[in-house]
Amino acid sequence: MVLHYIGIDVGATWIRIALATEAGEIIKKVVLRTPREGDRYTIANAISNKIENEFGNVLRDVKAIGIGSAGPMDLATGIVINAPNIPIHTFELAKPLQEKFRKPVIMANDCIAGVWGEKVLGLGKEHENIVYVTISTGIGGGMIVNNTLLLGKMGNAHEIGHIVIDVSGKMKCGCGGYGHWEAYASGANIPRFASKLIEEWNLNEQEKESPIYKAYKDDALSSELIYAKAKEGDKLSLRIVDEINKYNIAGFINIINLYDPELIVVGGSVALKNKELVIDRIRDGVHKSTGVVTSIPKILPTKFEDDVVLMGAIALAMKPPENLVKMLKYLQL
Repeated sequence: MVLHYIGIDVGATWIRIALATEAGEIIKKVVLRTPREGDRYTIANAISNKIENEFGNVLRDVKAIGIGSAGPMDLATGIVINAPNIPIHTFELAKPLQEKFRKPVIMANDCIAGVWGEKVLGLGKEHENIVYVTISTGIGGGMIVNNTLLLGKMGNAHEIGHIVIDVSGKMKCGCGGYGHWEAYASGANIPRFASKLIEEWNLNEQEKESPIYKAYKDDALSSELIYAKAKEGDKLSLRIVDEINKYNIAGFINIINLYDPELIVVGGSVALKNKELVIDRIRDGVHKSTGVVTSIPKILPTKFEDDVVLMGAIALAMKPPENLVKMLKYLQL
């Protein structure tokens, strides 16, 4: 019998589902929009229907299902709880899928999945101390220290987007807190932060001619526009990007000092679509910093691109970490 695995990436905007071989190679991938409204079972039902429609003919050969989802979450019950970036903030996920397909479902935060995917299938194969950071709609991380996947009491030990990098609390985060990294440098919050900067700065005439200033006046700022114009050399855009990167660099310095990694792998749409303006600037800032108390790790973009969490979900299904399995009480039900 040929074994297969299913990986699921539940994001704020899209859900990606893939069928993979025993070696972790994707055979087929499908994408659906993350439901914007519904009850606590709507997302699981949408995923179930898609799996049945797309992979029904091989389900008998599927050994396990892995899930990487935006969080926070309660891993013991397989429930996502108060996710700030998903419209249905709290929803059942692992248990309904396990009951439906009668397969083990290994669930984790999307960035835990990401770092595990890098360890099992990606850039981290030869390393014992790895961090995965996503800079996307939100900011998150997953950590492996001395070959041990860090989890925490509920599976939320990696919420680096909510570390405080501005004690003045100038910006409010989607979670309700103030001064969090995610409030300054995530795709969802960059337009608000950029607007705040424009309001505070004494702009010169050239900056007021910027398309970014016009977009601000029209209430039409977006992360995509800011980075697109920065690539074209727009001075106001570059000034905003420089300010954002101060917080990104602070976040990375905190990560390095906290976890002492050999390798930091970076993913997420904001970072991957703007590698020179984000990843290269972070790497340069970290190397110039006098605040790093350990040796500086390699900082590299993931080679999985948009599929990093999906590959991580496949890796969770293929080779589930023992300490994670112990936390998933729904597996024993």
